[in-house]
Amino acid sequence: MSNHHVRPTKRSASIRLVSIALPVAVIIPAVIYVFWPRPNELDDTIVKQIVKQAGFDPVVPPNRLRGPGALYEVEGGFYRKVCDADPAVVAEKLKESPTQNQSLERLENGRFSLGGKFVGMLNAKLGGSRVTSIELEMTHVRIGEITMSDLNDIEDNLLHQKSCDEVVNRLLKANTKVCQGYAALSATTRYKVHIDTKFDSRAEDTVPIMKEVQQAIQQDTDGQIRIQGTDELSGDNLFYGIQLNTLCITPDTAIEKSYLPQSPVQQGPNQPAGGT
Repeated sequence: MSNHHVRPTKRSASIRLVSIALPVAVIIPAVIYVFWPRPNELDDTIVKQIVKQAGFDPVVPPNRLRGPGALYEVEGGFYRKVCDADPAVVAEKLKESPTQNQSLERLENGRFSLGGKFVGMLNAKLGGSRVTSIELEMTHVRIGEITMSDLNDIEDNLLHQKSCDEVVNRLLKANTKVCQGYAALSATTRYKVHIDTKFDSRAEDTVPIMKEVQQAIQQDTDGQIRIQGTDELSGDNLFYGIQLNTLCITPDTAIEKSYLPQSPVQQGPNQPAGGT
């Protein structure tokens, strides 16, 4: 265990980062099959519980909106993104390596689908009940994390940005925790789109529907979603769990260090999982 201090910005001499060394990042050679409705179905609640047991806050369905490097406000069991790290820098610094995790292996052959609310919103855009359900298949499940030295550099750069620095200072003055994401669970996700038979008698009839589904999922995940066939889409490295640094940004005037609660925090109220 080691403690590091972020150099204070010219505008934020009162802020320092207290952090600890964290384990090396890992890849989990697991495959998650997600179907609905089928036997042995895992609903969203069970999936979230499994992700929490692995020490991560769930992001279900998986997306790119929650991830390492960014700063998050943590309050009352919920968190919201404060400052977003440069995706190119995060991709360069995020490290992965093989491991085994019995808790996450429980997700293998688990089954669930995108929620009915999402499908309903999609059909509203399409002007009718064209999509009946969307199944998910996840492969190449990984854990990736950023080293503490790289996290410190990323946070230092964020605090040198005027808008980020001002928001962080306001939150700290309000006694709100501000913590940095350092690890994430990710997976390659395939989407199987089921279209009402009266709309899919010919392949060309499904093209506008699939394009609308692609756009909707892409907006919802903040990831690149590709059309793979007449009824399938795919997205690489979508996050379905995030872990925040245990020790957070602490003002110099504070008597005690700022720690996260022991149990994983939840998504904010009235926000989609992984939302900003």
